[in-house]
Amino acid sequence: MLDEALDVARRELTCLVEGDVFGAEKLSRDRDRILDEALGGLSRDSLRKLADKLVAMKDLQDEITGKARELHASLKRDLTSMKRQNKRISGYSYGAGNMPRLATRRFVNKKS
Repeated sequence: MLDEALDVARRELTCLVEGDVFGAEKLSRDRDRILDEALGGLSRDSLRKLADKLVAMKDLQDEITGKARELHASLKRDLTSMKRQNKRISGYSYGAGNMPRLATRRFVNKKS
C-alpha cells in the first residue's frame, strides 16, 4: 500500500508542476486515505521495517510542499501585478474624464 501511496504522491507532484491544482487536491486526499489505511494498524516493529519507504514518502511530501509554495508565490505575484495594472488603467480612465458613478454621486437623494 505504501508503494501505491508513493505512486499517488508522484502523480500529485506532476499535477502541481503542470498547474492542475484541483487534480492535485484530489490525489492528495486519495494519498491521505491510503496512508491512513496502510499505517493504521501497524506496530512499531512493522513501522521500523517500512522506514525506507516512509523516508521516501517524506521526501516526496517535501517536494510537493515546495512546489505548492512556489505556485502560491507565483499566484501572489500575479495578483499583485493585476492590482497595480488595474490602478494604472483606472487612473487613465479618471484622467480622460470618465468619472465613476460612485464618485459623481456622493450623496443619496432622499426624494427618489
